[in-house]
Amino acid sequence: MKKRYVVVGLGNRGPSMFVKPLVRQYSDVAELVGICDINPHRLELVRSELDNTVPGFTSFTQMLDEVRCDVVIVATPCGTHHELIIAALDRDLDVITEKALTVDAEKVRAILAAEARSKGRLTVTFNYRYAPYVTALKQLLKDGTIGDIHSVEFHWFLDTLHGADYYRRWHRRKENSGGLLVHKATHHFDLINWVIDAEPQVVFATGRRHFYGDNRPSPSDRCLNCPAGDDCEFHLDLTQNGSLRRLYLDAEKHDGYLRDRCVFSPDINIEDTMHVLATYTKEIQLSYTLTSASPFEGWTMVVNGSKGRLEASEAHSFVPTEERVFAQRVKAAKPLDAAQAAAGMLEPATERTIRVYPLYGGVEVHKVPVDRSAHGGGDSRLREMLFRAHVPDPLGHAADSWAGVLSVLLGVAANESIATGLPVRIADLLGEEFTPTEWRKN
Repeated sequence: MKKRYVVVGLGNRGPSMFVKPLVRQYSDVAELVGICDINPHRLELVRSELDNTVPGFTSFTQMLDEVRCDVVIVATPCGTHHELIIAALDRDLDVITEKALTVDAEKVRAILAAEARSKGRLTVTFNYRYAPYVTALKQLLKDGTIGDIHSVEFHWFLDTLHGADYYRRWHRRKENSGGLLVHKATHHFDLINWVIDAEPQVVFATGRRHFYGDNRPSPSDRCLNCPAGDDCEFHLDLTQNGSLRRLYLDAEKHDGYLRDRCVFSPDINIEDTMHVLATYTKEIQLSYTLTSASPFEGWTMVVNGSKGRLEASEAHSFVPTEERVFAQRVKAAKPLDAAQAAAGMLEPATERTIRVYPLYGGVEVHKVPVDRSAHGGGDSRLREMLFRAHVPDPLGHAADSWAGVLSVLLGVAANESIATGLPVRIADLLGEEFTPTEWRKN
């Protein structure tokens, strides 16, 4: 029997990740019976792309009242997730939510309480777990290639294209996103938690805005009609981007949401440079950094263990020549390793390398073919796990609510540590009633 799905949240991610694939790729096992967005323009835009065959709603409650469904997919801004998740769980529906699960500890506890009293189950969509390169890394660690894990060093770089976008959109306010240590780093923290199979316990962090926000004068509240124009390296012209124009510029008259806010606006309250130290179960230590005004994008990871050291890295984007005009940087960006590009190697890699250094010398090189589909091949593999029954899962790719909780609370604890200058215990954020044995369903 087909499962019946509804999707709430029709910005870019909801339609591309869930709505269209459900209709076009999974119609043999799934039926999309409703879509919802508070903005009527976006709602009708997506409905028209589906030939108006799927019922549309601007009220989430009305959709649940009028449509019989089995699963609710939540793809709205993170600060609204808790209300939608709890409403669905209280109707005993299963829920699939985009990361981050939510934005603060109070909302985490409310979601866990709702799941505990519900017959429904909650799944968090950590697509990065499913990328083949990360899967290979997980397998090596699970196989004991470097023995018992002692420490992890993880560094993520966001460039002046993708990284800057977090400061124009709703993410720029912590009440909406939890800041990048929740909204963005939830991916990274979950990846770490999953590959080392351990849970964070105590967190200390520092962070500040070094680049965005009020570090530079803001001549206008938004890019549209800003007098700076292309003299600003971050000028985004929504009129020249068909997708953004249709989804946001044409829709803003309905809800007032501006997709092109100035990245130097003084009302930005999230950090752009962060450093996190954490201790884990199994006495593992983590050092993590997130830099969101970098000349290139990607990540590096080092895992140290009793038998040696594992090194992995992934290049996402690099602009080989200096381009100060934003639109030109967008066109010039390529999936290149910055160091290789600097040496004149301008062809994107066809494989990625994981290096293992045994403790007493030598090196083992593991090659993984590059998957250029969305999120390193993670999106398509995640959808298979979500929508097709009985997909084998020997490495535990599927993420339950506890995985979502741990990745969020590591970021929430880091935010609190930045604010107070003190270390923060994850257990103190959860409270005594929420432990794995108390909430997790068999």
